[in-house]
Amino acid sequence: MKSYLYRAASVQTLAEVGNVEANLKICEHYVKQAALQGVRLIVFPECMNAGYLYDSISHARKVAEPISGRFVSGLAKLARENDMFVASGITEWDPKAEKVFNTGILLDRQGELVLHYHKQFLTTHDQNWFAFGERGFPVVETELGRVGLMICFDGRIPEIPRCTALSGAQVIIDMANFFLIDQAEMWRPARAFENGVWICAATKAGQERSIYYPGGSMIVDPSGNLRAKVAWDTHGMAIGDIDPTLADNKVMTLGADKFADRRPETYKILTAAYTDTKVAEVSKRPIVPGEMTFNMAAIQSHVSESQPTTLDRVVEQVGHAARFGVQLMVLPEYFASPNWRIDPAEAKRLAAINGQLLETFGELCKSEECAILVPNVEEESGKLYSTSCLIGPHGNVLMSYRKVHLFADERAWATPGSDYPVIETQFGRIGIMMGYDGMFPETARCLGTNGADVILWPSRLQDRKERTLLAVPRAVDNRCAVVLANRVDAPFGGGSMVALPAQFPVWDVDVAVPCYPDMHKVVLEVIEIAHARQKHMMANVHMFAKRQPLTYGALVEPHGIKNIAAD
Repeated sequence: MKSYLYRAASVQTLAEVGNVEANLKICEHYVKQAALQGVRLIVFPECMNAGYLYDSISHARKVAEPISGRFVSGLAKLARENDMFVASGITEWDPKAEKVFNTGILLDRQGELVLHYHKQFLTTHDQNWFAFGERGFPVVETELGRVGLMICFDGRIPEIPRCTALSGAQVIIDMANFFLIDQAEMWRPARAFENGVWICAATKAGQERSIYYPGGSMIVDPSGNLRAKVAWDTHGMAIGDIDPTLADNKVMTLGADKFADRRPETYKILTAAYTDTKVAEVSKRPIVPGEMTFNMAAIQSHVSESQPTTLDRVVEQVGHAARFGVQLMVLPEYFASPNWRIDPAEAKRLAAINGQLLETFGELCKSEECAILVPNVEEESGKLYSTSCLIGPHGNVLMSYRKVHLFADERAWATPGSDYPVIETQFGRIGIMMGYDGMFPETARCLGTNGADVILWPSRLQDRKERTLLAVPRAVDNRCAVVLANRVDAPFGGGSMVALPAQFPVWDVDVAVPCYPDMHKVVLEVIEIAHARQKHMMANVHMFAKRQPLTYGALVEPHGIKNIAAD
């Protein structure tokens, strides 16, 4: 069905616990206001029919309604009378399953149910009364484009919006009860940016019993840009125009493609049962926190002609950092080259000096008793690989990683890697991703599933949003520290940082970690492995154990977007 430009509204309001009629009145008010402004799609928050914070399972069962109940019937009437698509979260009683679900629905202009979704990832309080979702990731083709649904905390698990986008969604409707500002300000733009989809998020504002909702209703475009938003702590609507066809273009700078460049054959661990993953064993290991605390740093230094820097100067800078007390360091991608783009001739040159680099930094590691990640090029059996080697305090190579996702210039000479190794070191369990790998949430997620405590990310960033929107989610989604070392001459230069497993006290990355543009900058952070070893974001919310991997088949399908089937 042909898509067209239309106006959407994400509502920010507050529901009354257990009062269906009052909540329908609230919806009626906003639908009528939206109709006056030409809105074709209106989105209401999570559990709009009955509120969210219940007394008990029996209370939740009492206020929950079937899909055929008064609230959905009332919304269907509003949809018909106002010629409008209506989406809302509801507390649903499913008489067939005999369960209460946290549910999202989409009604078309005739009031017909066209999408029916169950929240998959449940927070602490969700689990007190809701069952885990059983409907997968339905996507429907409508005159609004191809539409999918998610609910609030689903957006903290990258597989959920990813599978929805891979199932063809151009627009993801998010019915939420955000209770942290970063859920709106960082995670929704991040999920839109990494998947190249629109996100229309409606949430609540105000106090409901013991829970406070700050707000955050918004519309975000496929580039991660905010198109409309309701002010914090107010009620109203975020209204913006959506062109769903913008989501069909997954191309980024210099020929990169967010979906075509995925490597689904390498993501199989993400569909494994939790008990069959390394993280299941590692997250239960006891450690002594005081014996597993380390100084780690991104070293923003590389060979440069425009900012005269020799290889000797880079080695000198690493030595200074080691003597300052940094125990593990990461250099930027292709730090031994003066060019951020690597052609075949330069790749051959870098491969020829790889042994020399490993020897030089090996001697430095031995003398200073530190570890250094050396990202370069290696040659084996006539093939070139973009490879990072982690050199340990004894000067030996502890591990090597061959880059899995190759950028446009690398595809001219490099053979890609095919796995995501994580190894035990004296500094914790270490994994590596390089440059373009970081654009794909599956990379960090595979490393997290393989039990990583720390992810080392040498890079040459193409877009500022890779820093401001992706670095922290890559860390917090997986409860890992992420050490990002970036070149200063990349399309987005500088801004090296260390993201912590439990995120920053403030959501704004540029406030939490200033974006230093300087050559030779050392960005240091203290990494407590104990924070990375436990994988709970909050009580009883394990970022791996509570996933539903049986529904993640789209991640490993060979050609990304699969056929769309209406619910």
